[in-house]
Amino acid sequence: MELQVSQKTQPRILKRDLKNSPYILVAALDFGTTYSGYAFSSRLEYTKNPLNISTLVWQAGSGNLASLKTSTCVLFKPDESFDTFGFEAEDKYAKLIDDDKHHDWFFFRRFKMSLYEQKDITRSMKLYAQNQKPMLAMKVFAEAVKYLKDHLLGTCEKRGLELLMSDVRWVLTVPAIWNDRAKQFMRECAQQAGIPGYQLVLSLEAEAAAMFCKYLPLKDMTVGKGGDNLAVFRPGSRYMVVDVGGGTVDITVHEVLPSLKLKEVHMANGGDWGGTTVDKEFEMLLSEILGVDVFNKFKQKHVADYLELQRSFETKKRSISSSTDAKITFTLPISLMETFDEILPNKTVAEKISSNKKYANNLTWKMDRLRIKSELAQTMFRQSVQRIIDHVVELMKHPEVEQAQAILLVGGYSECPLLQTDISAKFPDKRLIIPHEAGLAVLKGAVINGHELDTITERISRFTYGTKCSTPFIPEIHPVEKKSIMKRNGKDYCDDVFSVHATKGEAIAVWESLESIQYNVAFPSQTSAHVEIYISTNSSPEFVTDEGCECIGSLVIEMPDTSKGLNRGADVQFTFGGAEIEVQVKDRDSAEEQIAYLNFLG
Repeated sequence: MELQVSQKTQPRILKRDLKNSPYILVAALDFGTTYSGYAFSSRLEYTKNPLNISTLVWQAGSGNLASLKTSTCVLFKPDESFDTFGFEAEDKYAKLIDDDKHHDWFFFRRFKMSLYEQKDITRSMKLYAQNQKPMLAMKVFAEAVKYLKDHLLGTCEKRGLELLMSDVRWVLTVPAIWNDRAKQFMRECAQQAGIPGYQLVLSLEAEAAAMFCKYLPLKDMTVGKGGDNLAVFRPGSRYMVVDVGGGTVDITVHEVLPSLKLKEVHMANGGDWGGTTVDKEFEMLLSEILGVDVFNKFKQKHVADYLELQRSFETKKRSISSSTDAKITFTLPISLMETFDEILPNKTVAEKISSNKKYANNLTWKMDRLRIKSELAQTMFRQSVQRIIDHVVELMKHPEVEQAQAILLVGGYSECPLLQTDISAKFPDKRLIIPHEAGLAVLKGAVINGHELDTITERISRFTYGTKCSTPFIPEIHPVEKKSIMKRNGKDYCDDVFSVHATKGEAIAVWESLESIQYNVAFPSQTSAHVEIYISTNSSPEFVTDEGCECIGSLVIEMPDTSKGLNRGADVQFTFGGAEIEVQVKDRDSAEEQIAYLNFLG
């Protein structure tokens, strides 16, 4: 399509079916990097008490470990059919290895980060299992979501809740820092898992956590600085949510409005500095002590013990603090020492330690006990904690962020005492608020989000959004290389123009359509138009070929009536609702309105 004129219409409120559809239950699925789980509450329960939310306790290791979430692992049979998920998948895969029957199976663990790390996400994208066998990523994610969905419905049934699928409003959590491709990928996976698109809400994790904290009484919070912390949620106040999970760190800044609804005052941001970086540091320490070959063979040959080591470290790392002076003791699998003896039969661990200046005076290793000085243990957290603090320091330089009176620390990694202490020390003038259920804040908040779809009234656009189009060529303005080869209606046109619909840094009302822009068909016989959607890191891009511009998807506008030739067009409006983008298209002649869906996956 070519841009005819910059005619714009007044914004309007989009009446989305989801907001007005009846429901009995809100069911939230929190698909995390390290752990996953679900929670739910009925509409009736919510009206009585928004915090009356049901969760599940998961069992691992033959019942020896009770957890409010299960491990994000999925196991597929050799024919690629789904087998098990979570702790059950970990335990079964370990047994398959012990029996030497694992070679043709597919075991995926902590695979969510692929949607953050892989920028060019497609439906044909593949993930590689533990044994490097490939499988379609969409199948892996969809089966994981289906397991959580079916398990939740089964739990409801056991508790006497008789539900139809149409009675449930589903919520799926996603990091705010994910790009639009990743969000669409998860939506399509959820639909493949049997969740109808019109019943699905994507909830931004940090926003969900804020909704949970808003309802918490003071007694259910760990407060790092004294004072009336309820003031944090009073009209006019601002606060920062730092959601530190296993993989990503998600940060948003909100202002509380007179209606007690929330608006974002700084664009969502963050990075991959979550708790799993500490796990990697611990494994690196063991590799440096024993040797990389020893630790790699241990991981491959003794999977059950390796998984148990990770589980025990997950618990231990939440007790390491800067005030701990004594040595910290880790219990390690006997098979780790046995692997060392196999590969290095003429060496002892004591010799390896004494020959390493970094560890000689900082740790001891006897039998299955590794004792580390507190100072050395704290170094495993240094990179992750410092990256988080450095980022928050940079954010605080922005005037709209500096006004934040409190920092809400949520997510599983927020239970780390070192992180709590260092943030509190670095920002003594900010109130640090940590809910006692910090690891469940996102999950329970997602349930509340399902009941309150319009709590967030504004978000700050992270990019400039627009379309690729053509405009009449102006020699004084447009470079000659952009002149179209073909004339249209006897006129020269400039190609590759970036037609802006939303500007980076702009405050955008949620669910309210932006001003529309009118587009015309390029050729008289044209029955549909393919429109390419672009983003830019620049606030005022001129052409889609400028640096920082990227095509993120496309939409197709059907215009079958060609009787008016070139005198045809449509009004195009972007709507930023929930965690996604929709486009409304109104045919200029027929006045018929339709939704055009962005296709970010190609």
